[in-house]
Amino acid sequence: MKLSADFAFTQGSLGDYADCPRRFELRYLRRMRYPALEVRQALDYEARIRKGQRFHKLLQQHLLGVPADLLARSLADDDELRAWWEIALSKGLDGLPRERRAETTLESSLAGQRLLAKYDLLALEPGGEAVIIDWKTGARLPLRKALANRMQTVVYRYVLASAGAQIYGGPIPPERIRMDYVYVAAGGARLSFPYSAAQMEADETRLTDMVGAIDAAAEFPLTEDERRCRFCNYRSYCDRGEAGDFNDFDFDDAEEDEDALALDFDQIAEIEF
Repeated sequence: MKLSADFAFTQGSLGDYADCPRRFELRYLRRMRYPALEVRQALDYEARIRKGQRFHKLLQQHLLGVPADLLARSLADDDELRAWWEIALSKGLDGLPRERRAETTLESSLAGQRLLAKYDLLALEPGGEAVIIDWKTGARLPLRKALANRMQTVVYRYVLASAGAQIYGGPIPPERIRMDYVYVAAGGARLSFPYSAAQMEADETRLTDMVGAIDAAAEFPLTEDERRCRFCNYRSYCDRGEAGDFNDFDFDDAEEDEDALALDFDQIAEIEF
């Protein structure tokens, strides 16, 4: 079974393959509906996903020109969301280049395949810095080494370096690129990852090898790390236990998932109840 002609790799699909080749097969090759909940508390999960979606939409609207005070009026019903919003405005946008593009998608080519990245915010200074901002609403900061190795960090910087000329006015030297994760639920903590030509070369090799392995694969084995199965909504196909607990779920991973905010919650509720 091969990828469809219109398939495009993303950090989400590559992350799925890195976590569990079987999940990649079920989701992107067989295009199976996922019949299992990611967490046991379906309604809490839905509310939390919706809140993250609303937060990102607010920032997009503000960066497109809607005044912050006007948007803030809609937050009287949610103290947590209002706190995220205020921290994003006070700490998340400091010191960024003047040209700012919200919810921008770029496409690059890799080993004959399409590679897409959708950015929360790109802040550019033609001839100067090119900064990627990714908003996170998780309260726990990940280990820096784990975040540097995360597929989102790898793909986002690589795509901007390889395809950013169309919005930058020319090729972007990797050394001018930086990716910042801003954790609004952790007081606006910022974890920054600069880029380099050497890192871009290493990333291209890693990504090319992954795409080649997927294209050549005769089978897609289950992950050996069964801890990953607790929050996998395909685990019922693999007889891999029950859903994990809401309080242990990493919503930063969900925010990276292009499909997380398009879940069919009606279907999930029907399966659960």
